[in-house]
Amino acid sequence: MTTLTMPVYNKTSEFETIVGVMGIDVTTGEMSTETPYQKIGPIGYSFAINPNGYIVFHPKLRAQEGWLVEPPNLDLLEVEYENEAKKQVRKNMIDGKQGNERLETYIVSESGRYVVNTNRTYHYTRVSNTTFSLGVVLPDYVQNYPTITGIPVNQTIQDLLSKSNSSDSAVLVAPWKYCTLPQRIGEKEMEVVVGNEADVVIGNETNMMENYTSEVDDLWQQTPLQDMINPTAKCRDSLVQHFLWDVTTTQGMDAVWKGVPEEKRNLTEAMFLGTNGGLTRVFPVSVQDMFADMTDPRAADYYSRAMDMDVSVYSAPYRTGSNWSADPNAMDLAITVVRKVVLSAAKAQNYAAAVVGVKIKPNKFEELMTSVSVANCSSRPDSHSCYLLDDGAFVIHTNQDSGDVGRFFGEVEPGVMNKLINQSVYERVQVYDFQAICVKKEQIPSAGSRSFYIPSISLFEALTLKWWTTGLAWAYANFNLYSSLFTSFSASAHSSSAAAEETKNEPCVKLLTQYHFGDDADHSSDITCNNCTRRFHSVRVKQSNLLLLVIENKDCDICEPVVTQKPMPADPNMCEDQPRYRRRPKDCYEKDKSNKLRCTSGGESVHVSMLLLIFHLALVVLIFNKSD
Repeated sequence: MTTLTMPVYNKTSEFETIVGVMGIDVTTGEMSTETPYQKIGPIGYSFAINPNGYIVFHPKLRAQEGWLVEPPNLDLLEVEYENEAKKQVRKNMIDGKQGNERLETYIVSESGRYVVNTNRTYHYTRVSNTTFSLGVVLPDYVQNYPTITGIPVNQTIQDLLSKSNSSDSAVLVAPWKYCTLPQRIGEKEMEVVVGNEADVVIGNETNMMENYTSEVDDLWQQTPLQDMINPTAKCRDSLVQHFLWDVTTTQGMDAVWKGVPEEKRNLTEAMFLGTNGGLTRVFPVSVQDMFADMTDPRAADYYSRAMDMDVSVYSAPYRTGSNWSADPNAMDLAITVVRKVVLSAAKAQNYAAAVVGVKIKPNKFEELMTSVSVANCSSRPDSHSCYLLDDGAFVIHTNQDSGDVGRFFGEVEPGVMNKLINQSVYERVQVYDFQAICVKKEQIPSAGSRSFYIPSISLFEALTLKWWTTGLAWAYANFNLYSSLFTSFSASAHSSSAAAEETKNEPCVKLLTQYHFGDDADHSSDITCNNCTRRFHSVRVKQSNLLLLVIENKDCDICEPVVTQKPMPADPNMCEDQPRYRRRPKDCYEKDKSNKLRCTSGGESVHVSMLLLIFHLALVVLIFNKSD
């Protein structure tokens, strides 16, 4: 929430005076919805900062998603990776300058587990009549964007819905605000699925009116597709047109997927396509539930990672415990492979328009292991441990325990992982998270005796002579009398004695650690522990984000500590850092034309009327005299 205020002056008299302050609260979500995503794409974003460098709104500000009840003031460099080029951009924005800078920076994935070193262009300008500065960040692949107009809305959506019952694929729509309805009451998060099992109602005004008088949670809700064809809706035409363009250009995907040879289709659980306009097509329809959390390109990990990498990107479901199926072919173990689709036409100028992907059955990676490994990992699990790791050092596949799939490799083989880091096969990146949540345990007070009562004392009254002569004596008497007559020797706590402690979430700082590929793409080395040596070899798999690692199996001890990627609580000493550049507002919003009350820039004095000063002093003396 951001509060915008300005003073209100009474200019009807000879001396202009302030009569009050007028303000309005604007949520960060409302400011973010004005971002022109059709132009900047799902990976681009906008943000704003004030003269202190603190964020007004930013997609990484978790407070707007309800993470923190009382969010801290966050600097731009506390939600993005800090480097010298970004410091200069921040300074220029604070100084109210306009410009653009292309710089190299680390970008963290939505899940927080991956990081990529890539380029971003920062465009910035001052917002007139405010102290804010606005920034727009663009990746290289959306420096140009298509201008789409003239696609008939009603006809295109009606065709899409009419073909849904006979289609072998499902269509998912991103939960974006393509349109807004003035008469809508209540907001509820929805996912729109158009497929064989979909039940889509369009323009059912009778149903809407019947439910209008019912409970708010039971009100009939419009879907994004219904909003687009609703004549009363106010739509973001450019975004709707982009979505319709995606619908028309991808309508032939059913035929493409059906044309995939049977032996290759048997390798996959699903095939899918996501677009910049918020459209996701899934084949076949029966697996659409697997994509329930992948419908929003702005929030989906797979989308941003594919867009920022020029190779096929493999990922495994992140393992958070022992909640995995024992079946090695279970759908929740499927490996996701994605790659961005770049338009190569001359006018497109390498515009990245979509991401295409498949979910591969885990057992099919045995064939990949065999084809790329000289050690023939599949047939020699006893003599050699083989791992396919992704660019973040998470296990994609192994010929050992399948339960290691999805785990961070530093927890599986800490000695080898340390060696890979020291030899620049992987590089470590660390940053503080100032929006973290920590679980705190608190002891609940148990029942116990209470021997006295302490009366409350008004601070204002304590400053008067009257209180010191009468109030103090009465308070002392009341203190002793009440304690003697009405003491409860068994004052009970609010909770039962069985519950000795409780937990609650509170804001804290954590150290985040991510890994990415280093400079060494082909490495061989030894790892020794207690006179036991093992040989290992690592090599990158071309045109992918995979690293093949083959380790000699020996019954050796583990001498290295576990290398973890989990966020750890931290207490950074901010006093050791150089103070960040900040600036007070340069001008006042309003000045008294008579110059009787004049505002100046930060660092200078504020001149006020001597008569006004004497009046305030007299008022203070009068108040204290009355109290005595």
